[in-house]
Amino acid sequence: MPRLDLKVRTGPRGASLEVAARRLRDMDGRTIKDIFRRHLETAARPYPMRARASALAIPVKPEGRHTGLRARIAGCVELSSGTDTGSAYASVWVNPDRMLPDYRTLPLYMEGVKLGSRGQNYSRWRHPVFGRWLAGQRDQPSHPYFYQAMTGLDRAAVEELKSALEDVTRKLET
Repeated sequence: MPRLDLKVRTGPRGASLEVAARRLRDMDGRTIKDIFRRHLETAARPYPMRARASALAIPVKPEGRHTGLRARIAGCVELSSGTDTGSAYASVWVNPDRMLPDYRTLPLYMEGVKLGSRGQNYSRWRHPVFGRWLAGQRDQPSHPYFYQAMTGLDRAAVEELKSALEDVTRKLET
C-alpha cells in the first residue's frame, strides 16, 4: 500500500505543525499535481522507445520478408500524461486509433492478450483463407513485445515520486 509520511519538527528551530498545515492548504493543488505529473512523465519517458524496439524485434518469417506490420505497431506506441481531479498520471500505451482500420486489433494479437477490454480472447491468432479455415491449419504463436519492455517502470516511477515529494517539501519550506 502506498504511504506518505510527513515529518515535521516541532522544536524551537523547526516549523510548527500549524505552519506546515497552513502552507499545505495555501499551496495550489494544481501545482502539486503538476509536479507529480512531470516526475511521472520523466520516469516513463524512455519506455515508449523500449516498446518500439521490442515491437520491431518481433521475428519475421524465415525467408526474411516482412510487410511493415511491426513498424506500424511500433509507430503507435505513445506516452501521455496529465492530471484529473484527484491524481496525476503518465501512461505508455499502444494507440489503436493510429492503426489502419482493419489492423486495430493487431497489437493485441501480437501481444497475446488473454482477455481484451471487450471480453474478446486475443491469444489465438489464425489466418483465414478466403473466409474459411483450412483443415489442420496451425495457430500462429503470439509474440509478447509490450509488457516485457515495461519491466522496471514501476521502480523508476517510485524513485521519481520520491523526488517529487522532495520538490513539494522544498516548496513548503520556502
